[in-house]
Amino acid sequence: MTIKLIATDMDGTFLDGKGAYDKKRFDRLLSKLAEQDIRFVAASGRQLLALEAMFSAFTDRIIFVAENGGIVKYQDQILFEEKMPFDQVLAIAEFVRRSDFIEGDSVLLSGAKGSYILETADAHARQKAAMYYENIQIVSDFSTVVDDILKLTVSFKPETVLEGEAWLNAELMGARAVTTGLASIDIIPSGISKETGLSHLAEKFKIQPSEILAFGDNLNDLEMLSYAGTSFAMLNARDEVKAVADEVIGHHDDAAVMRYLENLVK
Repeated sequence: MTIKLIATDMDGTFLDGKGAYDKKRFDRLLSKLAEQDIRFVAASGRQLLALEAMFSAFTDRIIFVAENGGIVKYQDQILFEEKMPFDQVLAIAEFVRRSDFIEGDSVLLSGAKGSYILETADAHARQKAAMYYENIQIVSDFSTVVDDILKLTVSFKPETVLEGEAWLNAELMGARAVTTGLASIDIIPSGISKETGLSHLAEKFKIQPSEILAFGDNLNDLEMLSYAGTSFAMLNARDEVKAVADEVIGHHDDAAVMRYLENLVK
């Protein structure tokens, strides 16, 4: 099996329960991967700014597929970007805020320059935003935002998050909803997924899907796992993810992705 590209989800997959990873260990792994001409891709629903902050010591050595495939960046070059029309963003935000699924007026807009949450959002929504986003701006009205928006994210009730995803996908036009956590929904342009990002990378670097490994745990990883020649689900993954993966490996809290890749290139 020839591997030329490795793509891994972040939360619940590569990162531990505190959203962290061993940087020294990762540095050694990247050097080993480079020796074998294998590229590493951080493929996440997280904002690009947040991923770049998380991997600030490695930004010239890895590829970012952020916003669930909405933007791809490699060595200071944007390879692909799909912005959402701003009138669509405003309409979706208002529509979701009127629903019975939302928790704490938690709609957040994820943009190229920052992220935006309403002043009416509760404390939990603000704390959650601070965990996953950079340059958070609290605004009185989303119509005042001046930025390119790539995604909306919202917290739904955990017990109805999958029902809420299905409801949104039945109602939305030109956009789709994907579950990204136990209670989180991302709303992204129709046709966009992590597979989108990987397909652009495959074209740029002349890589076949069969030469790609992918790791994931949640529903927003399904397309990426199906696209990759070899796919892995975490022990803590949703059952739907385990069902499409070629293999189930260890728990994200045990750095199972890092351990697998270290064994791959040793």
